[in-house]
Amino acid sequence: MELKGQRYCFAGVGGMGMAPLAAWLAATGCEVCGHDDYLRTEVREMLESAGVEVRDFLFSEEVGSFDVLVYSSALAGDHPLLQAAEKSGLEVLRRGELLAKVAQGRRLLAVVGSHGKTSTTGLIAHGLIEHGIEADFILGGFFANEAHPPFRCGGHEWLVAEVDESDGTIAAFYPEATLVLNLDWDHADYYPDEKSLESAFKALLERTRSCVLIPEDLRDSLLVAPDLHCQTWSVEGRGMNVANAAAAKAALEYLNTGPLEPASRKAFPGMARRQTCLHRDVLLAVYEDYAHHPTEIEALVEHLREVEPDRRLVVVFQAHRYSRTRQFKDAFARVLGAADQVFLLPVYAAHETERAGGEMLNFTMAFGLTAPTVLTMNLRGMEKLALALAEEPLTLAFVGAGDINQFAAAFVAQVRAGFEPAAAWMDYMKRRVSGSCTLRTGEALASKTTMRVGGAAAFYAEPENMSDLRALLRGAELFEQPVFSLGRGSNIVVPDEGFAGLVLRFNRGLWRESRLLDDGRLWVGAGVRLKEVCGQAAKAGLAGFEFLEGIPGSVGGSLRMNAGAMGNWIFDVVERVQLLEADGRVRDLPKEAFHFGYRKVEEICGGIALGAILCSPEKESGVAIRERMDSYASVRKASQPREPSAGCIFKNPEGDYAGKLIDTHGLKGLRVGDAEVSEVHGNFIVNKGAATAADIIELVRQVRAAVYRGSGKVLEPEVLLLGQDWRKVLGEPDNTKGGDHG
Repeated sequence: MELKGQRYCFAGVGGMGMAPLAAWLAATGCEVCGHDDYLRTEVREMLESAGVEVRDFLFSEEVGSFDVLVYSSALAGDHPLLQAAEKSGLEVLRRGELLAKVAQGRRLLAVVGSHGKTSTTGLIAHGLIEHGIEADFILGGFFANEAHPPFRCGGHEWLVAEVDESDGTIAAFYPEATLVLNLDWDHADYYPDEKSLESAFKALLERTRSCVLIPEDLRDSLLVAPDLHCQTWSVEGRGMNVANAAAAKAALEYLNTGPLEPASRKAFPGMARRQTCLHRDVLLAVYEDYAHHPTEIEALVEHLREVEPDRRLVVVFQAHRYSRTRQFKDAFARVLGAADQVFLLPVYAAHETERAGGEMLNFTMAFGLTAPTVLTMNLRGMEKLALALAEEPLTLAFVGAGDINQFAAAFVAQVRAGFEPAAAWMDYMKRRVSGSCTLRTGEALASKTTMRVGGAAAFYAEPENMSDLRALLRGAELFEQPVFSLGRGSNIVVPDEGFAGLVLRFNRGLWRESRLLDDGRLWVGAGVRLKEVCGQAAKAGLAGFEFLEGIPGSVGGSLRMNAGAMGNWIFDVVERVQLLEADGRVRDLPKEAFHFGYRKVEEICGGIALGAILCSPEKESGVAIRERMDSYASVRKASQPREPSAGCIFKNPEGDYAGKLIDTHGLKGLRVGDAEVSEVHGNFIVNKGAATAADIIELVRQVRAAVYRGSGKVLEPEVLLLGQDWRKVLGEPDNTKGGDHG
């Protein structure tokens, strides 16, 4: 396959099989772009250092600019990028299919097996580096501690790569040599029985050109071509680590065409999430491992018993996929029963929906009378686990291939911090966000709002990109923190006691980017100021955005409340919105998908607006647009106060105006402390210098009571009261006794 000259788009580039392949391809000089809604920071940094262009937002219409779309098998068939690629006539390949094409021009040493592929390929890669053997490699995971990139691209004749059988792409490979590790039935969603998986392995061996490297005990059961050259070995000792090391040694000696010199400069660092020690003190040793098959778990338990012989063994297990749980629930119960104590986390679904027999209830029933405790994957689950750990030396192992590693890391952070929330959160987050992401605790918020009042946020962050945002939201979920997205800080009052959760501010990196698209459209990130949108539109001759001039907010906040002025609303110029929904999905939705209320857009209030494509209804000269902007600015200056405020404090009641009602009842100039009803516009409460949130709340209460007594109309606050409900703070008016607000 001719690689160069092609433009590649990797959808789901963050997958452990996808990322090293994308990086290797970029290192060959190919133009590679990658997108993933769930891209972790360390993967992102590796990709970018290899020359992969990482895009947090990749729109369907942009897919046509590529030649090949490579996608992870974890993506659903109706994914918008896949549909757009097929519509554009691109070559569409799964990860394994592209790897097979890459290998066509190389002598491929394929590493296959039901277990240990990543660890063994990592051992081989480490040996290639240490012994100076000329061969490239593409791994399916990361070295522990980022000891070396998970690929090597040196233009060598040999290429070492693990070949995944899970999605059937194993059928596309024709290796020069194949290293077989083991064979155990797995992936019941693709292989209905053990025979079908065995047939896939046998077919690969039949297609192998030169040599099969295989353990002695598998030779007779898998080799079907008696004339095929093979090399065998016997494993001396027990355990998967021993077997993997023996296989790697056989592969290295094959590539070296002879025995290896015994000297090695550095010890093998191991592979990430493979028997990794996360923490150790006198009483507690904490490990994490990717094991998700009964054979792997059995080997892990045996290994931990050997390395920590004097400690109790406690296992926290997360089953991976409903199909595998259904297939192996009895075997899981048996092998986990070898631990002294077992806890379970909810099944990690991957791309599957629930399947009968694979749900948690069925799984726990497989344990019989010794059913383990099921933990919630949050702070309560961590605390429950900590209480159950006895005050004696023990080994705690977090086991599974899903997102259990995040729960494990959060638990370890809690242990290191003595379960002190701020310290634990900071310890956890620092290891998961980029160096450009701001993290602080006890962050004062008054200076970050236009009202200039209020206390501090318990936790505060400024994400640089989607990877940071994902990590922060996951951390908030684990530590059970409420989350609030703060833009320019208009339309909000921060209570004097502050906010007990996480405040996110989108004022850097991706969120401050904007770019001009075709056909009079503009993409803007959530943190772009509305004033900047006006300026950029005017420069490009795009009319229709002038009303945004002077609204003291950012794109994200304006989308959340459908901000408006001068008789126009932000959604008048919206084409599509990029939205992170409450369930974690990123959606690129057209304007028609949203329901607008007064100062509220339901779908966005339940999630986070990440950015939007705005469209101009018409083109016009920049001079005319500027004149209109200046006219709007003059109207604002004449009709709105200059002192700090949160904008209009009350919603307009149906058929009336809040400002008019306040003025009619002579409330302009009413003051509590340094909070005052503006003399310029009655619907503004201004901070005369040293107002507190309590002053503002009391003034809101008094204004509402006076208007209700005089007109019978209830003024509802328009501004947000961070972390609190105005109805509970103010009480509902008594409809029979004017002015009694409770």
